[in-house]
Amino acid sequence: MTVSLLQDDVGDGLERRPGPAVLLDRSGTIRAANAAWRDAALADVGAAYLDVCRAAATTADEAVALSAGVDDVLQGRRAAFGLDHPRPTPDAPGRVCTVLCTPVPGGALVSHVYSTGPGGAAGSALCDDLTGLANRRLLLDRLDGALAAGRRVGLLFLDLDDFKLVNDGFGHAAGDAVLIEVARRLSHAVRPLDIVARLGGDEFAVLCEDVVEEQDLLNVAARLQRVLAEPVEVAGRPRQVRASIGCRLLDDDALAPGDAANVLVSDADVAMYEAKASGKDRVEVFSAATRARLAHISELEADLRRAMDTDELAVHYQPHVDLVTERLVGAEALLRWTHPTRGPVSPCEFIPVAERSGLIVALGDRVVEQACRDLATWRAAGLDGLTVSINVAVQQLSDAGFADRVAASAAAARLAPSDLCLEVTESTLMGTDGAGMATLDALRALGAYLAIDDFGTGYSSLSYLKRLPVEVLKVDRAFVDGLGTDAGDTAIVASVMSLAHAMGLHVVAEGVETRLQAEELLALGCTVAQGFLFSAAVPAARIPELAAAWATTRVRGHTGRRAAPRFVDEFMQQLGLPEELA
Repeated sequence: MTVSLLQDDVGDGLERRPGPAVLLDRSGTIRAANAAWRDAALADVGAAYLDVCRAAATTADEAVALSAGVDDVLQGRRAAFGLDHPRPTPDAPGRVCTVLCTPVPGGALVSHVYSTGPGGAAGSALCDDLTGLANRRLLLDRLDGALAAGRRVGLLFLDLDDFKLVNDGFGHAAGDAVLIEVARRLSHAVRPLDIVARLGGDEFAVLCEDVVEEQDLLNVAARLQRVLAEPVEVAGRPRQVRASIGCRLLDDDALAPGDAANVLVSDADVAMYEAKASGKDRVEVFSAATRARLAHISELEADLRRAMDTDELAVHYQPHVDLVTERLVGAEALLRWTHPTRGPVSPCEFIPVAERSGLIVALGDRVVEQACRDLATWRAAGLDGLTVSINVAVQQLSDAGFADRVAASAAAARLAPSDLCLEVTESTLMGTDGAGMATLDALRALGAYLAIDDFGTGYSSLSYLKRLPVEVLKVDRAFVDGLGTDAGDTAIVASVMSLAHAMGLHVVAEGVETRLQAEELLALGCTVAQGFLFSAAVPAARIPELAAAWATTRVRGHTGRRAAPRFVDEFMQQLGLPEELA
């Protein structure tokens, strides 16, 4: 036990602490001390640290708090312990001492950090009230000290994935319990002299000093992922708690001394967001390209917020066409953005920004309202058979009031909810929580239709699909693209059609661009499609015009619906599969 505390790397790191610091064994005995501690003549090696606490305390309550907190860390009852108490001097009446105790293998590391509040007032707390970890200010103090000493440092920035679902689903008391458990695990997973801090909310950071190379930092990150992989008990049930982690190693960067600490934290934060955007539960290393990309996203978000108050955003519609009659039967509402200087901004660029920033909820409400008004206008123009489809993001499903707002928008336009079809991507459905499923059920109870968009690109199981309250499958353009030329794509679409027919679902094909694709879809039994063969997305005012044109003119070259061959059987026979499987 004592040996692990006195290994060379621990002893050397202890000596480099800027303030008095000691290493304790599990009994609380001082096993090593740095020069600052010895100079202060606080106690000798071999003394009981808890006796030092009691002797140094200025009040009985302070003595109890100090000794109890340190003992809790030594016995593994808490992740860390911190306490601020006044230690004024004649020239610094606002001087404060922060005692920070963190676990190391076989015992604990205790650091005494002195600070002075502005204007002689008491210094602000340097430890987190909930977890006992260092807070942001203490982390930056330690980081400044390490940089001033010329040490090679690295920082890990952690943000728990989907932690909001814990607070929303189980309450803030359960959320606090999870944060305390996460703090305990992180403290036990890092190297003995690394500093773990809680920066606020569900954000944590780990300061690693004397990092030889980037791989050392990644090794620490991997250990953090491993300890977080074990389920955490939430309200009596096990729940996975994952984290996105950003890494930043300060190597030979030319940074001003006063800026280096804040830049390091900011860059690690940027890398963490990159990990979050790349799928969560990932580790990403900061790069200059990452910073530039995030700066662009930040600028785009600001422009998008401004655009919501202008006329830059508009809803366009891509027609749904019946392949048998070649008549317009509906349209998909698609948000379009024309930037005043950049021109048209691709939805592939601004929709992820809207989702990440939370703007997607307000934007989604706007699209629903506008689509209902436009559909009412089309109905008034005599297009009674049309319906409108609207894309829905996971954040909208998680909003408890979304279904009510859909109903209100339909009622305001004098429409029935059944005039609307709400489209949710397959991957979104698979990531939907209990609140999202409740929203889907509420929408279906209203009478609105539900569609799985981009079907076939996700990973849903048939048993999961069976439980979902959906009526429509939309075949992704990736599979439509090869119809008639790629046997694999044709087989996939044929399988989707067979599945849909067996489950009583409707099918809409996306991305139809050629006559051959349309003919193949008809042969496979798909009768509704959208794509550039018929029309790109157009302003609402053009929909009646397109409907009138299609009412009198068929698409050139159409010869009527062909009988659908038993393609799946033929395809399996070509592969030489046994008759019972064919």
